[in-house]
Amino acid sequence: MIYSKATIKSISESIGIPRLKDGITTAMAQDVEYRLHEIIVEAAKFMHHSRRTKLTVGDINRALRVRNVEPVYGFESGRPSKFHRATTGIDDDVFYVDDEMIDLDAALDEALPSVPPSVAYTAHWLAIEGVQPRIQQNPVEAEPDAQAGAKRQNTGNGADAVETILEVKHVLSKELQLYYECITESLRSSDSVVRATAVSSIAADAGIHQLVTYFVQYVATTVKSNLRNVDTLTTALAVARAVRTNPHLFVEPYMHQLIPSLLTCVVSRQLGEPGSSAHWALRDNAAEQVSEICKQFGQVYHTLQPRVARTLLRAFLDPTKPLSTHYGAITGLTALGTSVVRVLLLPNMRTYMALLDVEMEKQEEEARMCQNALVRALRKLAEHYEDEVGLSHMQKHKLAEVVGTTLAGVVYEDPQAGKIMGAVAAAVAETKMSNQE
Repeated sequence: MIYSKATIKSISESIGIPRLKDGITTAMAQDVEYRLHEIIVEAAKFMHHSRRTKLTVGDINRALRVRNVEPVYGFESGRPSKFHRATTGIDDDVFYVDDEMIDLDAALDEALPSVPPSVAYTAHWLAIEGVQPRIQQNPVEAEPDAQAGAKRQNTGNGADAVETILEVKHVLSKELQLYYECITESLRSSDSVVRATAVSSIAADAGIHQLVTYFVQYVATTVKSNLRNVDTLTTALAVARAVRTNPHLFVEPYMHQLIPSLLTCVVSRQLGEPGSSAHWALRDNAAEQVSEICKQFGQVYHTLQPRVARTLLRAFLDPTKPLSTHYGAITGLTALGTSVVRVLLLPNMRTYMALLDVEMEKQEEEARMCQNALVRALRKLAEHYEDEVGLSHMQKHKLAEVVGTTLAGVVYEDPQAGKIMGAVAAAVAETKMSNQE
């Protein structure tokens, strides 16, 4: 028997039941052994289902719950229990667990543990079109040769000193590599027909989803290193449009990489050689693409258009920027829509025209382009305005109070002067009402 009669007598005496008969202690010892066997067998089932080879206190407690018995409290510890022998007057020894004494004064004087960080969630792309992005959060299966070479070098005290981290590689098939090389070579060709053919291939091919990140990187690199070459920048913008308009490609995750390149073409200080006027059309093209991206992905990314508008407004209001940058900012804000013109451009036109009047004598061409861009912004404001106001000096004076005297004179000569004046008056009235509310 596991439990002897002496053990049963010792336990009974500890709970106030002295002098048990031998027959009773024998029957109780046999019953206890049977109950323990049942509990251990039941606990072993939990251990096997958990795919473990070591029986734990948790397994015993689960078995007790199955048998409708209250579990054992106070033994859920990772440290092994230490049993001590108690010398008694009987033949068999009794073992007990020595409870550790804790000094409350010392425990209260100890420093508090650091507060654990709060739970946070982040999102990342697990796979895009079947291809795993090269980001830190995604696991990467290393090649056998690379695994053999990635070994830890241990110092004398056993601590890890150096650990080799394998690089993530994006593997392309030979066909896609050859396609990408041919396309990029064609884009650098001096023949406009060859360049147009390469761009049309990017815009229509269905099996190039793995090359999207490479084309986006091509646009960024080309824009960064060819700010003085308008033809190359125009080709880069054509590639950006082709990638974005290809119906077979999923380009949403790459817009945050594409927009900075487009904004560079919109508000850069100098595009092309000094004295060249080809950069105006390039800025218009880039501004149009930025507007299309905001319309296409604005429902998904609600902060996209406000961030772009904030960047353009900052460039527009900075008097230290050149007029070419101001022109790009005005064009970009106009392309974003009527509400942007009404809220951001219109309230600042009079102040800006005071600066532009001074620059008109120094840089007539660039100042004239900025003035024309403002007129186009006012036309954009009047697109959905149907009523026209009569042309009079009173209306011209009211318009001058909003956009400045010089710009009011230009608008007064415009064929759509009546609609523009009416739209400006309606916008000013709407702004006043919103401010009063």
